Amino acid sequence: MCLSTVYQKGEDENVFLCKNIARVIPKDGEVVCYDLLGNRTVVPGRIMDIDLIENIILIRGN
Repeated sequence: MCLSTVYQKGEDENVFLCKNIARVIPKDGEVVCYDLLGNRTVVPGRIMDIDLIENIILIRGN
């Protein structure tokens, strides 16, 4: 199973948002992330990068 950690792109370093993400849905300027237990996190912005080797999803804020 491949779960990811979500970060928001920061000026100097990326900011941790959530972990153990199993599903990601981009929707109307937001990214909706669901973790392994089904908990939902909504992040304003757009997906900037998905690294499946490192299991990282990077989001650029609006």
